[in-house]
Amino acid sequence: MEHLIHNDWLGILLRTIGIFVWAFVLLRLTGRRRLAHLTYIDLLLIVAFGSAVGDVMIYDESIARFSTSMIALAAVTLIVKLLDEAASRSQLVNRLIVGKPHLIIAKGKLVEQTMKMENYTEEELLSQLRHHNVDAINKVQSAYIEPDGQLTVSVYKRYK
Repeated sequence: MEHLIHNDWLGILLRTIGIFVWAFVLLRLTGRRRLAHLTYIDLLLIVAFGSAVGDVMIYDESIARFSTSMIALAAVTLIVKLLDEAASRSQLVNRLIVGKPHLIIAKGKLVEQTMKMENYTEEELLSQLRHHNVDAINKVQSAYIEPDGQLTVSVYKRYK
């Protein structure tokens, strides 16, 4: 079997299937929430998984060991699970890991400080508002940029 794995195309195929199944099992263990909107931790999870999975799929066993990639994937999964657990138990940890929403529109006016801090342009904000069926900033009582990048909008009653 070891000789077959070193055969270029067959080795790549078998290693790809093996590491894909292992990564899938570990991703399922992290929970369905990972499929929704991305946070920084989610993005790091994707990058770490992509690196560990991609290397073992492409490179020979002498360059990227299958067992090392499995251990790396398990370690990343454990780190994410521990961070999730800590964030669910502590508001401070949750703020550090997940972040907090930022007010970007208050009483129909842009909050310039948030616009700069979030590196948002007015055109981007208007595009996001259109997704909420709002065509003007002055119709918005308040809008927040959530930690996952989504916009939460509250419109004045007269515009509903």
